[in-house]
Amino acid sequence: MSGCATDKFRLNQAYSDKAKAEAAQTALAEAEKRVQEARRMPVYPERCKQTHRSGVLLNDRLDVANQKGDDALGDANKQIIQCAAWYAKNFDAREPKQ
Repeated sequence: MSGCATDKFRLNQAYSDKAKAEAAQTALAEAEKRVQEARRMPVYPERCKQTHRSGVLLNDRLDVANQKGDDALGDANKQIIQCAAWYAKNFDAREPKQ
């Protein structure tokens, strides 16, 4: 008769093992979700979307027009350098290291 009886210990152990496996799969899925969120780039700063104009007017003297153009180009170059540094810092922090 004992051969036909259900082995409660083994059955409970199987349920316990199944629950642990499901918990591990859930934990792995949550961990992967957090990794993907951490890799996601933050929103691109508005200052990096700004455009620059020289402000040169039709009747400006050449030296004034040249100075205005040079100032606008300098501002644009500073912006490019700052935004490139921002991007590099954020990109490097998110990509897997090899």
